[in-house]
Amino acid sequence: MQMEASTEEHSGYLDFSKVSPGELMGMGAALVLLASLWLPWFTTSSENPNSRLPGGASDGDSASAWQVFATLDWLFVSACAAPFILTWIIARGHDLTWKPGEVTMIVGIVTLVLILCNGIILGRPGESVDIGLGIGYFVALLASIGLLVAGYLRQAVYSTARKPPGVL
Repeated sequence: MQMEASTEEHSGYLDFSKVSPGELMGMGAALVLLASLWLPWFTTSSENPNSRLPGGASDGDSASAWQVFATLDWLFVSACAAPFILTWIIARGHDLTWKPGEVTMIVGIVTLVLILCNGIILGRPGESVDIGLGIGYFVALLASIGLLVAGYLRQAVYSTARKPPGVL
């Protein structure tokens, strides 16, 4: 009997049957967010000579997140790692002290707020005028919402029932 239990415990290194659609959606959204960093996030006006971006774009050019941001782009890359780490944890069967998906949902919220702040709420980058939003900005916005929804799906819909604290 003890031999059977040990073979069940070591049936495989990764068990992808435990991975839910929430993790798959999160990994997809993370890849879209990562790809959006190379798309044009901000555009300049060709009619206004004072329309310039920190990456050197002017005269109707556009600039990606890599060209405009110094640190924020690396924060987005680290945010892209969250759903992959969660999938690894779930597939390995590690015990968590929090509901699976909560961290991905929080990363999605933080990413959404950072994108909104650096384009709409706090203005466009640089000390310039006539800076527009490019397609990459909106793709990143949708991808961050995808991270948020994926984390929510995993932690609310596909999580196992847990007992409240103090209940045996």
